[in-house]
Amino acid sequence: MMKSVKVFITAGFITGASLSLFAQTPFKVKGNVKDTSRNGEKVFLSYFNGEKKVYTAAIIKDGMFTFEGTVKDPARATLSISTSKVERKAIPWIMSDKCEFFIEGGDVTVDGLPISKALIKAPGRSQKDFRAFQAKLKPFVEKERNSYLAMLNALAARDSITSKKQKAINEISKHEADSVEMAFLVANPASHVSLGLLREKITAQALSEDKETMAALYNKLAAPLKKTILGKQIGELIETAGKLAPGKPAADFVLNDTLGHPVRLSSLKGKYVLLDFWASWCIPCRAENPTVIKAYDRFKEKNFTVISVSLEKPGDRKAWVAAIIKDKLTWTQVAALTKEEGDNMRKLYGIQSIPMNFLIDPQGKVVATYLRGEALIKKLEEIL
Repeated sequence: MMKSVKVFITAGFITGASLSLFAQTPFKVKGNVKDTSRNGEKVFLSYFNGEKKVYTAAIIKDGMFTFEGTVKDPARATLSISTSKVERKAIPWIMSDKCEFFIEGGDVTVDGLPISKALIKAPGRSQKDFRAFQAKLKPFVEKERNSYLAMLNALAARDSITSKKQKAINEISKHEADSVEMAFLVANPASHVSLGLLREKITAQALSEDKETMAALYNKLAAPLKKTILGKQIGELIETAGKLAPGKPAADFVLNDTLGHPVRLSSLKGKYVLLDFWASWCIPCRAENPTVIKAYDRFKEKNFTVISVSLEKPGDRKAWVAAIIKDKLTWTQVAALTKEEGDNMRKLYGIQSIPMNFLIDPQGKVVATYLRGEALIKKLEEIL
């Protein structure tokens, strides 16, 4: 039987976001590009402050720039600046120059251009761990970058043979880099670098195809890391994935359709149901819609239906309805049109990104998750 949760009930719900308001540690990033010709240009800094992604910019003045802020836990930050005209002329595919470091409070200094080769000094254990990690990863990152640029150059020259060769090298270098990341993660269970690496690997696909490995990596993390906002977030995602694994009951919910009528997921029991998460603004979702249409048209007479849940921007009903009409979606459509509804649906089904879907059997139990492209058609052929 489906577990019933009304997504519009939010009273008493507390997330890590509320905790991020407390115990903030101040930091300052001071940069010197040592090139006054870049005066007036913007430098961008991004990092997580608790659960909130922070994007901020500073203007270069007298060859220098400064950022100030706070962090709840050690945070991996990215600093970037647009490449110069000279750099873009040499390599037209690279539009920005960037570097990464850990912010743990105190002063961080970034000296020199290009920023990717700048001298970075940052206090804290996390930055020391990160430098050690970068040193191990460097040859594989360079191999991946060089093969990617070579592939783009070959494509521009319409050299398909070289393009395919470089693409293959690029894929190999990605796997090699992934192996380095996994080795570091396993060897350093108490490092915030490992915590960040694990969060990058906890994708919808990974939780669908290899949830046990992700859970094992999480369980080996040091207890203090699990108590951080990011650690709790990872734990919740793994827990939700476990609750919605094949054989487990799908979580029930109620959302309104295009006419404002409430629709309950459990009202579709008795059929195989594809619970499809999308949004009008999501380009990959719109690209996936033809596959869902193909599945619906082919199997709708075989005890199969679809219910699409749109995670729209708050109040954007007009864009949602217009996308339904344009994409010719003829099955049941409901939407989370308030922030509360959207937040609760994401938490209820552990939605990290869209498109995302769950195939549910006539008894209301999950059969499979993350069925993209032809994988959806093959799975429906298998069971229907």
